[in-house]
Amino acid sequence: MPLNEAERYHPSNLTEDEQREATRALYGFAGEHMNNPNPTDLTYEERVKMRRLLDEADQKDAANGMREFDLNRPPAPPYVYREYPRLLYNHVTKQNKPAHTYEQHQAMLAQGWTEEPITPEPVEVRLTAQEQEEAEAIDKQLVKKGKK
Repeated sequence: MPLNEAERYHPSNLTEDEQREATRALYGFAGEHMNNPNPTDLTYEERVKMRRLLDEADQKDAANGMREFDLNRPPAPPYVYREYPRLLYNHVTKQNKPAHTYEQHQAMLAQGWTEEPITPEPVEVRLTAQEQEEAEAIDKQLVKKGKK
């Protein structure tokens, strides 16, 4: 027998009136309207009170309960702008260094650091005579395809 199945059904030993009163007690209406045979025949005030109780319970469940999300896109904290640290560059020594505060930023600027990044120098590639001929042949083929 699976663990999640009861061995047999155990019916309630409460009478119908006692079950009705137990239901009312769950929603905070115990002792009120004992002579009302139908638990759905509630007054307007009772319905408003029940809605308020259910709204509070829903809010608690929403705050504490499980939320669905996509495993491929897990929830991320919202972006918060922070001005520092800023990265400053020294073009003479080819270094970069972060400034963590406004005062440190101003001191580094006074020492010759700049906010503009270092531009890399273009790399000169020397081709052999055979590689140069191959490159010219490829260039000619590209020009032919571009004219069509």
